Amino acid sequence: NTAIFAASVGFLYAVLLNQPIREYLHHLATSIVLWQFLSATVVEGAESVINAHDLILNTKMSPASCIFRCVTKNFMILLHNLIVVLFTMLIAYPNVGLNIPMFVIGVVLLIAHATWISSIVSVISVRFRDVPLITASAMQLLFILSPILWTAKVLPSESLFLVLNPITYMIDAARTPILNGGTDYTSVLVSAAIALLGSLAAYALYRRTQHRIPYWL
Repeated sequence: NTAIFAASVGFLYAVLLNQPIREYLHHLATSIVLWQFLSATVVEGAESVINAHDLILNTKMSPASCIFRCVTKNFMILLHNLIVVLFTMLIAYPNVGLNIPMFVIGVVLLIAHATWISSIVSVISVRFRDVPLITASAMQLLFILSPILWTAKVLPSESLFLVLNPITYMIDAARTPILNGGTDYTSVLVSAAIALLGSLAAYALYRRTQHRIPYWL
């Protein structure tokens, strides 16, 4: 599905955005694969605890295990979809090598983001059951507002759509090392800072509410 989407949409948007087709296809495939992992984990994570209410109420299963199971499942899908990224990279940049260490760091940060965001929305969703729908809508909006279908080159570097959009840093930290073998250190540092603060917030929320979750279910 990822390959079909990248191929069908890629040629059209490359023309609309006046981008080189091979480079844009690689940008789109890489962005979509990384975004699908983050988006799917957050959207599914919002309902992960609710969907496991029978296990949580009747066994000693921890609500946190539902979240980690969701993250693990989508990470396995991410690994599978990386084949598409490698294929488009061979087409777009046959002579440029992968920056494996920075790519791994970027993916680890992306996993951290997926985990803390899904942890927060899953806890809130148990208390307020309309949050999963709001989460899905918010992720769709962020998809449009973030440089995934479009490239950052089409906007000024100081554009608020780039500077104030956390998704830009989250995706770029993992995307840049396999787009051209480089490293966007600003994105890595900002992504790491967001991951740290978000993880602390998620941990604090979970510790405060974990004993109430069975009652909310």
